[in-house]
Amino acid sequence: MKPSIPFGAALLAAGAAPLGFCSEKAPKPRNVLFIMVDDMRPSLGCYGDPYAKTPALDTLAKDASVYLRAYCQQALSGPSRASILTGLYPGDNGVTELNTWIRKKNPDLVTLPQAFREAGYHTASVGKTFHGPRNTLDSLSWSQAPRLYQYGKSDEYMETYNRTGRKAASYEFHDGPEEDYLDVRICSEALNCLDSLAKGDNPFFLAVGFLKPHLPFCAPKRFLDMYDEVDFGVTDTARISGAPLLAYHDSNELRGYVDVGHSVIDDSMLKKAYYACTTFADENIGRLIGRLKELGLYEDTAIVVLGDHGYHTGEQGLWCKSTNYEAACRAPLLIKGAGSGQGMKVDQPVEFTDVFPTLTGMCGVSAPENLRGKDLLTLDERGEHYAFSQFPRPYAALHRASARTHMGYAVRDSRWRYIEWYDLEGRLVETELYDLQENLLETENLSGHPSVEDAESRLRAVLEGYCKR
Repeated sequence: MKPSIPFGAALLAAGAAPLGFCSEKAPKPRNVLFIMVDDMRPSLGCYGDPYAKTPALDTLAKDASVYLRAYCQQALSGPSRASILTGLYPGDNGVTELNTWIRKKNPDLVTLPQAFREAGYHTASVGKTFHGPRNTLDSLSWSQAPRLYQYGKSDEYMETYNRTGRKAASYEFHDGPEEDYLDVRICSEALNCLDSLAKGDNPFFLAVGFLKPHLPFCAPKRFLDMYDEVDFGVTDTARISGAPLLAYHDSNELRGYVDVGHSVIDDSMLKKAYYACTTFADENIGRLIGRLKELGLYEDTAIVVLGDHGYHTGEQGLWCKSTNYEAACRAPLLIKGAGSGQGMKVDQPVEFTDVFPTLTGMCGVSAPENLRGKDLLTLDERGEHYAFSQFPRPYAALHRASARTHMGYAVRDSRWRYIEWYDLEGRLVETELYDLQENLLETENLSGHPSVEDAESRLRAVLEGYCKR
């Protein structure tokens, strides 16, 4: 069996270009199609992944800027989406777990769709955009009520025996009517919405959120069949040498499914199922882009596609997200402006907070002055760029902030990742440093080694500025 390609190795072979986007004189797009995919890591053909079957995104990449090192602010849907859609860090908007109602905590903040609505756009949402109904139904963000944002097990599983518990099978591939799948219905509703918006007088901002490849890995069987002959090899699941216990979690999101039990596993079938669901998402994205072209709107529409965070598939012995490591924090980000043929690959680290000012700047829409991100169209390629992420511990803190005992803060530059862990009294208790130029899998914590003292000192100062905001 051939070894698995190291996570992130494909990035180095992808033909990266310096930081940039397109000409300063590029035309302003009239419309926006904003697509967010739950739990989608950069296992895509346009990112150099040798296994992925993602023709729609690979084609879009030829007309878009592909950000090879794009990082979320917290590798969990609620906080990550809150940062993307507010342009603020978790410490700014107060969202560091799943149950926070953004508007209650920050009644006066301006969301990304709200900025477009206030600029005269018709704003609409289909599927999972914000996390949770209260956030999704934000009346200031949308010109019309969001659609298909709530779902249950009958929308996840197709087989009756899998609809009986919170965690049934970890994967299910059904050979039946594809319209039964929620992501297909989300796509169909979004297509109808596009048809309607195309007839309106106002420009539009349409947000579409797909669920897969989030667990359980469920999709029409034909997507699994595409990977019948694929050998994913063996993932290096070894724990990191010298990493603190705080850095890990117990893969609880995967544990408990009836076919997984209570062990952390490196199951090739699970990986195959994850890729199949990624291809499922790619096809739905392709349907949306195809409809834009049919309506004659493609050239005049800005398109953003991103995963809300990355995903472990065995790296560091972990599954799912919820860490400060590369597998969890790095996610795909593609941005197409007006016109086509502007494709380039950007190798500098960028943050998801950059999406808000980039998109408003591209479209000539006024943005709040307090945004933490930077307009990617205007960034200077000569300077060093940083991306910040954070994550609380223990795992229970994801659902209940009162359970928190520690917070880990991470900074990523073009070569290094540095992490600090603080207790509730603000005491620094653990540090981590990884050289991703030499060790893409982050298998050795170098913090405290004399040979990396200069890099650690520099990144410590950078991270201190972030933590004090």
